[in-house]
Amino acid sequence: MSSDQAREVEQQIIQFSQRVSERLERLVMPLLEPGQAGKKEQEAAAIFRDNSLALADRMISLLDPLRDLHETRVLVLENGTGYLARKLAESGEVDVVSAAPTEQMAEMANRLNPYPNIIYRSFNPYPTTENFDLIVGTGIIACYPKDTAQLLLQSLAAFCRRKLITELPLYRPWLRRIFHRENVSVGSEGGLDLSRFKRAELFDLIENSCGLLISEHRTQGGKMIFKAIRKVHQQTLN
Repeated sequence: MSSDQAREVEQQIIQFSQRVSERLERLVMPLLEPGQAGKKEQEAAAIFRDNSLALADRMISLLDPLRDLHETRVLVLENGTGYLARKLAESGEVDVVSAAPTEQMAEMANRLNPYPNIIYRSFNPYPTTENFDLIVGTGIIACYPKDTAQLLLQSLAAFCRRKLITELPLYRPWLRRIFHRENVSVGSEGGLDLSRFKRAELFDLIENSCGLLISEHRTQGGKMIFKAIRKVHQQTLN
């Protein structure tokens, strides 16, 4: 990729990050200022809050507390709530960096879930240029167009020393595509079309393009949550 192409890609990420932030702020703001939101907005925010808390629990269920949450440097891909970062910070002796697409989203997460050993910051334009032992996502990557989502996953894998855990949507069966009903998630209420992957395509992306190995995965509600680890020939597994 030439320098001009790289700058163009970075500008695209910045633009989409702003779009993602604008949509998700509508969901998170009623959690911060419930008295200023209407009934419909409060209901949507409550569903988003509950889904975010449930997602945090699913992510943590794939972790080994003794290995993954002891003297570990963790990167969380933030969705504006700060719930996942807070739960990880409280679970063990870890340093948590929580990166959101924009400064506005990072500030909202900090207001909702402040904690001494969490650093909230924004993408610049990529989620990180530093190494982390553990990288955990909230599904925010799927809010980007598919090509951009793949690029962001590849960039994350380059800075992942041990494990990457996230949840990504799969293509829905044809019946669900016709009768589409879905609870409020990272993208649906915010007006964002989530990028979806075929199962085989997702494995190819993570294991070939990203150079990781999917060691555990579960499918529920049209999404696959997976844990990917650094391959043995690249780094001794912990």
